[in-house]
Amino acid sequence: MSAVPSYLWLSRHSIFYFRIVVPEVLRPLFPCAEIRRSLQTRCKREALIRGRELLLQVQRLYTQAFQGIRPSLDYLRGAWEAGGKRVASWASWLRQQQLVEVATSGVLRQDQPQVIEGGELKKAVEGVSISRGHKLRRGSSATSQGNGAVMLPDVPSVSPSFSKVVEECLGQQGLEGVSVKTLDDKRSVATLLVRIIGDLPMDLITRQDARKFRETALKLPPRINQLPSSLSLEEVIRTATSTISHTTFNNYVKNLTTFFTYAIREGYCERNPFDGLRVKQRGKVSEERSVFTEDDLRRLFSKEVYSSVSSRKPNQYWLPLLGLYTGARLNELCQLYLDDVVTINGVDCLHIRAARPDQKLKTASSERLVPIHSRLKALGFIEFIQKQRAAGHQRIFPELTCHKKHGYGAAPSKWFTRVREQLGFKDGEGQKDFHSFRHTIADHLKQKGVSEALVGGLLGHQTGGITFSRYGKDFRPEVLAPVVEAVDFDVVGWLQQ
Repeated sequence: MSAVPSYLWLSRHSIFYFRIVVPEVLRPLFPCAEIRRSLQTRCKREALIRGRELLLQVQRLYTQAFQGIRPSLDYLRGAWEAGGKRVASWASWLRQQQLVEVATSGVLRQDQPQVIEGGELKKAVEGVSISRGHKLRRGSSATSQGNGAVMLPDVPSVSPSFSKVVEECLGQQGLEGVSVKTLDDKRSVATLLVRIIGDLPMDLITRQDARKFRETALKLPPRINQLPSSLSLEEVIRTATSTISHTTFNNYVKNLTTFFTYAIREGYCERNPFDGLRVKQRGKVSEERSVFTEDDLRRLFSKEVYSSVSSRKPNQYWLPLLGLYTGARLNELCQLYLDDVVTINGVDCLHIRAARPDQKLKTASSERLVPIHSRLKALGFIEFIQKQRAAGHQRIFPELTCHKKHGYGAAPSKWFTRVREQLGFKDGEGQKDFHSFRHTIADHLKQKGVSEALVGGLLGHQTGGITFSRYGKDFRPEVLAPVVEAVDFDVVGWLQQ
């Protein structure tokens, strides 16, 4: 029969308790000299499991104390305490149970602990941290010797590294249908975190590491992944002419939170150090990307800049016009097939949808019918569609190829970037790009007093409460047609001449 560990105590009512004495050198940081918790069981085997879990938590508190952090006993709770302030995940519970079985069978390897003299330990308590990547040994506690020295076990953390958890999480999301672009974006943020703080075990990434990431990331330029990997972050920051926006940084935090949420669920760590780390934005959300003014549109659609209808690349002629009069996203337009041009209830429409493997939508609400503006018809869009059908094409813009990450919009996006830079539409404050067409239409219709629900129906945004979003259907084309015709920019008249 196995012996009962010293931290288990049986009361006179035959209830097992967890009981451990705080090392004397750490007591100034603890609210009590002894930690005692009821394990709420009379079963010895159950008490071993529950006591083991509390022992691991106490050892983490000791580690915090050695790092100069005043520990709190408020969250010292077991997974069996359903009403407690902390409920561990079942994955963590099972992992701890496996550790108990290993420990009781004598398989757990006992390394020689390090001895830290009292003077050095005092420095540690005052803020000198223990070596990263190591924790107090599971199964033993820090003990104080008579001469003031403390036995500090030195065992690597059993939690997997951050990069390993990232790959697990992204692999799971890939199976759930998350797009390759989204997965790559999240992986890029994870790579940036590793460059800044190192590839640490998940349970050793602290709030201090998160603050270091924020301090460094906010100094970095946009599109850092396009810079040579041989450059150090210090060199990148020193040569940067602009920095990422607060919106971009908040997206970084959002992606990192995804990884830590997964890690907490799997029992790899207990909390998210990036919680609440987003930068509060004082400005209006509507000011993050600028709209095109009338003067901007005249410059953009001028004869000097604009392609002719007989161009070898008809997408360069039609895409800006479609963006101006539909407000659709660039890739939504680039991936259109000829059978996506339909007539519903007598209204010619573009059916924005993901009916084929090479078609992607941002959200489920993005699928919609967009009436074709009369100005587009006057410019010959319907005749262009008929010509493409007669030529035997399947897609509206067959000259575009599908990029694995960016879809069919990769090449047009680069082309429009060159055009906007030629016109002085740079990144940074007052950013204007193809997506600004959506903002331009939204603002234009807002100023005309069009309801938000109708504008949302045109742009593919979900608006309103449960009554309309769950029980109401999409707007019919004949309802949206007057909304589309309310977009009355008169900047392309010369194209009809």
